[in-house]
Amino acid sequence: MIWLVSPLLVSLLLRLFGKDWKDMGLKFKVFGNLRWYLFSLLFFPILIAFVAAAGSAVGALDLSGINSSTLLSAMAAAAGFTFVKNIFEEFSWRGYLTPKFDALGIKPIRAHLLTGLIWAAWHLPYYLGLLDPEILASSTALPIPLFITLTLASITLAGILFGALRQITGSTWPAVLMHTVSNVILTTLVTGGYIGVSTNLALVFSPGWEGLLMMACITLAGFWLMRKQPAQS
Repeated sequence: MIWLVSPLLVSLLLRLFGKDWKDMGLKFKVFGNLRWYLFSLLFFPILIAFVAAAGSAVGALDLSGINSSTLLSAMAAAAGFTFVKNIFEEFSWRGYLTPKFDALGIKPIRAHLLTGLIWAAWHLPYYLGLLDPEILASSTALPIPLFITLTLASITLAGILFGALRQITGSTWPAVLMHTVSNVILTTLVTGGYIGVSTNLALVFSPGWEGLLMMACITLAGFWLMRKQPAQS
């Protein structure tokens, strides 16, 4: 629990001492940003469906274990906790670091990648000690060191996507929603055993963060979104 809450607590203390709350992104700002809220909800379902279809077409993924009713029930059960968890995460990374790097005049691409790198590094204790090794081993067909390396690289690159979304909307909540949707779907699919992954093709077609196709699409979407980001203040 300390690992989860400490980044937000630190950012809140820094804001308290600095009496600086204006750029937290706490307002929802739905009006004017409705399409970006829809984007935050639909991006990962569409991407995961695309990767699953591509993987199934080449024989990399076995989708026969998917049962829509049990899958939806499992995702619904995970949604509440995951949403709360991602409030702690996103109001630390996109709610604090993103606007502060912008205020320092750091170029957006560097700011998003730096935020992503810090976000990825924060995950290291989770993969190296907090997560049950058996659950970790059952989550991938790749060697664990390669899985962790690729996952952290993907999280770093995803910082572009989440950071640009935060800057476009002026709110942290779309990033919270996108993060929650991605976690609920990916965690349920992988740890629930709904998808079988071929060992030989897991590197490319895994539907998790470690899959190269997933990583490429997330990165491309991030750069596309950056083109819509407002000019640096």
